[in-house]
Amino acid sequence: MPENAHLSGATEVNVPLGITALTGRAALRLKSWVPGAMSGGRTVVLDGRELPAQVGGTMSGQIRVLCLGPGEWLIVSDVAGASTVREQIEQELQQQGVALVDLTHGLAVLQVERPDMRELLSKGCGLDLHPRAFPPDRCASTRFAQIPVIVDCLDGPPRFDLYVARSYLGFLQSWLADATIEFDVPGSG
Repeated sequence: MPENAHLSGATEVNVPLGITALTGRAALRLKSWVPGAMSGGRTVVLDGRELPAQVGGTMSGQIRVLCLGPGEWLIVSDVAGASTVREQIEQELQQQGVALVDLTHGLAVLQVERPDMRELLSKGCGLDLHPRAFPPDRCASTRFAQIPVIVDCLDGPPRFDLYVARSYLGFLQSWLADATIEFDVPGSG
């Protein structure tokens, strides 16, 4: 198991190659109850850039922003901790009528970076993960292996980040380990 795949309090699972549990990623939920932001008629601005208004859209940079629903975003960062990110953006966001909640300790992240990752992940959810339908810089909130998961497709190198409630991390790791068996057996797939 990769050194960074162990999270305290998580069930230790033999994680297949190409699937890594990430630690130290800040995660904050941003929600707007302003009618214009929820309908897409009013934009929310962060650090001089408009947040993606289309559900499934993303914005890259030192912080990555995932649009999960009308007026709802997940802000993630590997560069700065949650308190630093919050300090940097909270004042700007309060002026726009949005609320920010720290989910860092409640969410776990699994990164999937395998040649067969799209086919593997398609086994667990109803999303069309073909590159034409789900290209890099696209995200979705979905049911994956019967649990709520946020799927984020990243570029360079191609990979998927799966955000899951920390209490489901062991289950998701076990599900992925079982699902990879057919791909990891010589002469199969």
